[in-house]
Formats: sequence, structure tokens, C-alpha cells
Amino acid sequence: MPRRASNVQPFSVREFFERFPTEEACLDHLMAVRYGMRHECLSCGKDSTFHRLADRPAYTCSHCGANVHPMAGTIFQDTRTPLRMWFYAIYLFVTTRHGVSGKELQRQLGVTYKTAYRIGQQIRKLMEAADLGGLLTGHVEMDEAYLSGRRSGGKRGRGAEGKTIVMGMKERGGRLVTQVIPMFASRRCAM
Repeated sequence: MPRRASNVQPFSVREFFERFPTEEACLDHLMAVRYGMRHECLSCGKDSTFHRLADRPAYTCSHCGANVHPMAGTIFQDTRTPLRMWFYAIYLFVTTRHGVSGKELQRQLGVTYKTAYRIGQQIRKLMEAADLGGLLTGHVEMDEAYLSGRRSGGKRGRGAEGKTIVMGMKERGGRLVTQVIPMFASRRCAM
């Protein structure tokens, strides 16, 4: 099971709104992720910087003036919902453990149910289309085992000294994935 690196801290709601305080910040992030603020222009072929146009969500080449539209070809294309709301909806999908319903999106974003449902469906389609690197699908069962050599006496099972924890996950009727869990992580969970 993939785990978050120990030096990566959770991204809080406060940090989200500090990073994306405005529509412009969201659009700048989208441009930087998709193209970069400096890249080879498709029109003139020169390595160029791109600057935001004031009147529309686009960037222009500093050499030839050709426009780049970072929302084109994405789930954000032709939407009237602010980009910041889309980003927040994606944030909710990433940080919520048990999924996000259309009603929850409606409450959190302050939009109609129809809009919230559409946003949720678009994000789900995007997540489904992404290459997830072999994640288990369908009904998944998981369990852990404590393994070691023979030893008489002492504590057994969870928390026993000298045991190696192995976690396994299996798709019903499919693949099995196992991973050894380091002791320092298991001690933290037991506290």
C-alpha cells in the first residue's frame, strides 16, 4: 500500500486558500502545470515567456503574440463555475477519506445540485482515466499478520517484540498485494 513520505505534511484548508486565493492564482497554476510560464511557442517556435491577458483566461507569447488557453481540452473548458471552486472540489476529493457526494459538493461550494453533480462526475471521470499504477479495484479485502521465528512465552500478536508486520490486500477473485510495515509506523498506530 503506498504511503505518504514521512516529511510530507497534510495540505490543510488554510494552506489551500493561501495557495489559491484568487481565480488568477488558479489559472497561473494551471498554466504552469500544463505548459510552464516559459516554453517553446507552437506558433513561432521560439523559447518564449508567456504573460496573462487581462480580458480573458489566456496567456500570450512575448515574441509573436499567439495565445495559449490553459483550460482548453480539460474538465474546466467551457465552464461558468469559477476555477477556484473546481480546485476546491478537487481538493475535497483528494483529502476526503470516504468520497464526496453531490450534496456535499453543493453545500461546500454553494452551487446548485446540478452543478455540483456535474463537477463531481467530471472529477470522477478524470480520476478514472488517470493511470493509477495498478491500484486494486472492486471489492478489496485486507488483513495484517505478525510474523517471526518460533519463540516461547512473552506477548503474542499485536505489539509483540521481534515481530514483523505484513499487510495484505486482495481483490476478490483477483490480485494479491502485500507490504512489510516498518515497526516505527506500527508503534505510532498503536498509541
